[in-house]
Amino acid sequence: MYWLRRRLYSQNFLSNRELIQKLIRESSISPQDTVLDIGSGHGTITKELLKITPHVNAIEKDPRFTSHPQDFLTYPLPKYPYKVFSNIPFGITGDIIRKLLQSPNPPSDCNLIVQSEAAAKFIVTPKCNTLAALLYYPWWDIQITHKFSRFDFRPIPKVDSVLLCIKPRPKPLVPVLQKAAYYDFVIYNFVHDPHAKFVPPSQYIKFKNNPKYKGAYSKLLQEQSLLQKIHRTRTDKNWRKF
Repeated sequence: MYWLRRRLYSQNFLSNRELIQKLIRESSISPQDTVLDIGSGHGTITKELLKITPHVNAIEKDPRFTSHPQDFLTYPLPKYPYKVFSNIPFGITGDIIRKLLQSPNPPSDCNLIVQSEAAAKFIVTPKCNTLAALLYYPWWDIQITHKFSRFDFRPIPKVDSVLLCIKPRPKPLVPVLQKAAYYDFVIYNFVHDPHAKFVPPSQYIKFKNNPKYKGAYSKLLQEQSLLQKIHRTRTDKNWRKF
C-alpha cells in the first residue's frame, strides 16, 4: 500500500539540509519575495525558505503531510510577483512547468528539483529538440544548475535528479504578441513533419504567419486537457482505494 501511494505521488524528498541551504542562498530569493514550495512534503525546503523570507506558500496534496491538502494543478497562482523553489512530484513535472510558464502571471524565477530525463526535455540543443523545449525557448532561459546524488533523497530514488533553473529572458526572441502564432507554427510542424525536431531553434524563431498553421495550439490544448482529466480521474480513483 505504501509503495503504491508513493508511486502515485512520485515522492522522493530532498533530505540534505546543508545542500538545500546552499542552493537557496545561491538563488535570487530575498526577504521581500513570495515563494511557492510545490509538493512541500515534510516541509524540509519550506523551513529553509522561511529563514530567508516569511512569504512562503507550501502546497501539498498528500494528506499524510498536511491538514489542508491542495492540488497544485488546481491551485490559483498569485496575481502578484512570486518565485518558485520546489522539490516537485516527478510524475507531473510537465503539467507543473506548463502551468507555471503558460500562466498570465508566471514566476519571475523558478528552481525545480526534477528527474534528469524530464529536465532534458525542456532544454534546447543545436541538434535535436522536444516540442516543449521549442515552445518555451523564445521567452525562457532554462538550464540545469545542479546535479544531485541519489543519496540526497529519501527514499533513495532509482533515477537521477537535477535542479532546473527557469528564468524569463530579458529580451524575448519572439514578441509576446506573436506567442500564439509562434505556438501554432511550431506545433503544426511537429505534427506534420517527422524531422521537425532536428530543425535548429534559430530557424523556428524566424517563423512567418500562415493560415494553415492557425488553430494548431488550441487543438493541442484540448487534447492535453482531456488527457489530464483522464489521468486525474485514474489517480484519484486508485488513491481512494487506500
